[in-house]
Amino acid sequence: MKSIYVFTDEAGAYNKLPTEPFRRSHPFYIRSITYLSTDDYRVFQGEVQTLNKRYGIPVGEEVKWSDLWEIHRGKYREAFLKRISEDKLKGYYRRVLQCATTKDSLRFFFTVTCVFTQPCYHSESELLKFHLQEAMQRVNMDAQPNGFATIIMDELNPDKIRKLKAACHEIAVTGDLVKYKNIYAGVLTESSSQSPGVQLADFAAGIMNGYLRGALLSRGKYEFATSLYKEFVAPRLRKHADGRILGYGIREVPSDSTIRAKLQPLFEVVSV
Repeated sequence: MKSIYVFTDEAGAYNKLPTEPFRRSHPFYIRSITYLSTDDYRVFQGEVQTLNKRYGIPVGEEVKWSDLWEIHRGKYREAFLKRISEDKLKGYYRRVLQCATTKDSLRFFFTVTCVFTQPCYHSESELLKFHLQEAMQRVNMDAQPNGFATIIMDELNPDKIRKLKAACHEIAVTGDLVKYKNIYAGVLTESSSQSPGVQLADFAAGIMNGYLRGALLSRGKYEFATSLYKEFVAPRLRKHADGRILGYGIREVPSDSTIRAKLQPLFEVVSV
């Protein structure tokens, strides 16, 4: 029996019926889903703890993807970040991803809402539920026939978390198109500063956000995110047996053929 940890985090923002300024500032809402077997995660966790000591990151603190932009602007979320240059921070992201991608079980899956062009009729809570439901369906499928997966996400606003956990528990117990026999019946939450897995999901979500912004909206401004996407994320995207990525490693939420057509050129078939 295989045992899997599935870490998930978000990038971007979403509002129901957003204004044009909001659409320009937050063109995407993205949720990353990062798979690691429990054996691989045990090793990865130790490797990140070693890296944190090397980079002077205190116990109980973390590096976030957003720190790179904030440091570039001369803003520091925590005091220890003042001792880390932009180049050193980029090196840290790269080394964490290098550690992760040496693990055979690592897979990335992303759900994407294109706020800049989709109608956005759903409430925020409805949309977040749709994203997690997409994740739960695919995680349950990948854990079959005899595996078991646990989905873990960052702690958010307590009221938002309470509603999301209740919704995910109901989906897992009552089912939808899927009978959820291979996943924990709900979603667990963890402080991201205590979880290298949630931190990896944060990096993945930020990288995908940068890749999509650069490819669809403003080419040339997101070279670092794009380079990390191509080197570390793209080779580990979940895909169909025939190599297709869109619909398997990337899912637009809600389903929208127009959005899928925009995304298609960015996620070509990968040879298998």
